[in-house]
Amino acid sequence: MRDPVLKVPDVQLVKSKEGAVAGTDPAHALERRYLGIRQIGRGPVTIVSLMCAAFLVALALAAIVLVIFGVGERGTAIALRTTARWSFLLFLPAYAGGVIAWLWPRLNGLARFGRELGLAYASAQLVHVGLVLWIIHVAAGPSGTMVFFWIGIFCTYLLALFSLPRLQDALGPRLWRILRTIALEYIAIAFAADFVTLQSQNLGKHPLSYLPFALMLVSAAGLRFVAFWDRRLRPLRQSLSLRVFGPVLQSLFGRMFHGGVVGPAMIFITAIVVALALDDALWVTFESSLALYGPFVAVLGGYALFKSVVRAVSVIGHKSH
Repeated sequence: MRDPVLKVPDVQLVKSKEGAVAGTDPAHALERRYLGIRQIGRGPVTIVSLMCAAFLVALALAAIVLVIFGVGERGTAIALRTTARWSFLLFLPAYAGGVIAWLWPRLNGLARFGRELGLAYASAQLVHVGLVLWIIHVAAGPSGTMVFFWIGIFCTYLLALFSLPRLQDALGPRLWRILRTIALEYIAIAFAADFVTLQSQNLGKHPLSYLPFALMLVSAAGLRFVAFWDRRLRPLRQSLSLRVFGPVLQSLFGRMFHGGVVGPAMIFITAIVVALALDDALWVTFESSLALYGPFVAVLGGYALFKSVVRAVSVIGHKSH
């Protein structure tokens, strides 16, 4: 049985810069953070209302599909794909909204609602998980342990749990960012498995059902990578004229190894790798990682090679004169 798609919310809080990004007073932003309220148009939209709406839409989609195609294995598989795509529409802006706001500050609307969209995504996933349990029950053949899938579900609700402000503050900002990144990128890999790796045949037969989602996912992962390096290289670019390299490099890489965050992060990564190895899912994870990050790495490598060739040609031309 194919591993069903799993999604995870980018339960990204807008932190202390939320007021500046959104153009609101910081104290008011902090108050809204704890109340879970955002202003859309003229009426307040609470996190609970968004979560309920996401859940009801997923439930309605699943019910419609099951009524049309039956509650057997075929109908449940179609319902899984349908609810997966609805969840993806909630996941994508939560996943990429923060980096879009970083790269293009004028497009900050999605970043302001990252936490709400993430929790709405987690709510919609409840229907998806129910369908997974049902297809395991009705499937004719063995379904396996599906560790690859359940790790993603664990990450989903782990992130949702630590989106609560007090728990997140107890975890600490650095450890929270690292664990959130690990969990999100694992789920992005699982996205790639569902849209590309495990569905290579359907990708060619039904491109409209898979290709748009695969392109959006790869683009979002590329934007996250660009924003990650831009955050760390910006201080270096600003300090080039002053020739201050030591402190800058220390600030770029040293912060990752202070505050006692490496140990918990490595334990988290090791636990995921061991679980995948025990389920013989490491190869699928590798293939999916290649499908997700490979295109961007290829483009980046081609660009670096082009720049190197241009620089070498200019140096040779300068020496010849």
